[in-house]
Amino acid sequence: MPATVTTAPPRHLLDAIVVDRPRNEAALAIGGAWVAYLIGVVAGRGAGDARTLIDAALVGAAYVLVGFAAASRTRRLASTSHARRALLTLTAGTGLGLFNLAANWAIAQMHPTLRALLVERFRNIGFVDGVVAAPLVEEVMVRLFVMSAIAWLVFRVSRRAPLAFIVALLASAVFFASLHLFRPLPLDPALANYYRAALLAKYTVAGVALGWVFWRWGLPYSIACHALVNATHSALEGLFF
Repeated sequence: MPATVTTAPPRHLLDAIVVDRPRNEAALAIGGAWVAYLIGVVAGRGAGDARTLIDAALVGAAYVLVGFAAASRTRRLASTSHARRALLTLTAGTGLGLFNLAANWAIAQMHPTLRALLVERFRNIGFVDGVVAAPLVEEVMVRLFVMSAIAWLVFRVSRRAPLAFIVALLASAVFFASLHLFRPLPLDPALANYYRAALLAKYTVAGVALGWVFWRWGLPYSIACHALVNATHSALEGLFF
């Protein structure tokens, strides 16, 4: 009698991409992050026609797939309850928003030109841009994609997860800060250099905090924390500027 050969069921593509969670959770995470990125692009008026929307969809898919693949191989989320994570996110977001407001106030005290530039920027950034578009787009791009990819590359070389986390956290924070330097600067070179350095330092600190939230608790919490940072600043900036 011929022997019965048992073959394993074919492996699903998602099982090969995301290795730290069940298939249904992976599909929900990938789909949710991709939709969140597209909502952020549309809310920030980055998709003016069908062509740019399609481009954004393709770029977002690459960010999400590569990001989750890399993160799932280098990160282990903290085993805290969702309620505790939500409370800690609320606290962290509000605290970081107050820090951001205080940092901007300190920068504004250095020179009237800097104050005028900051006030003009606050006026140009709408509530939707700051609380919806920026958190969705930047967290998917910077934290999920850039931070996770760097962590995976460092881990592949060093095989040391703590080192991979630290390098990825700092590198992604500096990258995040550099994205916020493309703005009008003072005409005085010395004042412009001070403004640029102050912005780089402020946003790097924010990037470190948001990166830690992402790595420990996940993308939804870093998005929520980022939104709370900007909402707190938006709600209180009129008292100081």
